[in-house]
Amino acid sequence: MSDTTTKEKSPIIMDPDSRAHLNAMHRLGRIGIVCAIIIMLGIPTVAGIYFSAMPTILQILTTTVGLLALFVPSAFSETIAYSSILGSSYYLAQITGNISNLKLPMAKNALQILDVEEGTEDADIVTSIAVSVSSFVTIAVIVIGVILLQPLRPMLELPMFKLASGNIVPALFGSLIVGSLSSQIGGGITCQGRWKCPAILFALVAVVYIIVVYVMKNAMGFALYQGFLMLALIPIGWFGNKRLYKTGHIKVLLPGEK
Repeated sequence: MSDTTTKEKSPIIMDPDSRAHLNAMHRLGRIGIVCAIIIMLGIPTVAGIYFSAMPTILQILTTTVGLLALFVPSAFSETIAYSSILGSSYYLAQITGNISNLKLPMAKNALQILDVEEGTEDADIVTSIAVSVSSFVTIAVIVIGVILLQPLRPMLELPMFKLASGNIVPALFGSLIVGSLSSQIGGGITCQGRWKCPAILFALVAVVYIIVVYVMKNAMGFALYQGFLMLALIPIGWFGNKRLYKTGHIKVLLPGEK
């Protein structure tokens, strides 16, 4: 049998401690999600009943149809894209929110600093710690901000602070993109040319945005269907990465390889 013969991969065997950790995280995550849904829906429902301000079913449906058309596809696509990076910490990230701006950059940064490969058991623990710390820091900052909001109001209304606050999200996404385009993906593994597939996806989105917003003059339509666009980009990105890898445009080097 030649050396080039493909060997069958042995099944991944997880030790009892790791399996117990993952089962516990999933169990706590599901309990937390259910509790969060009850609190988020229960408080406005109780308040609406108490103050006799409950909307009718028709009012709820007519108000939420547009939002659901936008956020349901986005949530579905984000779950597929983010869970592979965040692991079991995705439950906590969903409860505390602001995943793309805070939780995901924190997790990616922690994996790169510790040189841990995504999708491993070590990565699951690292991202859990990173997301937890990010959540505590976020809560602390919000509490401090609420306390200091009135005393700092004259300073926050200055033009320089308005300019800075308007660039927070681009700065966060910029740091996330830089980390994603790096050839070092953790665990000593190098992925050369991994920027090529995101560049193709970015070009596709830019073309669609220009056509819809500037040619068709339908900015609201682009905002409404961007969740479906994200869903369409997932298979395009997967097959694109696979094609680039097969043609040699993307190369994966294991530790010690040149």
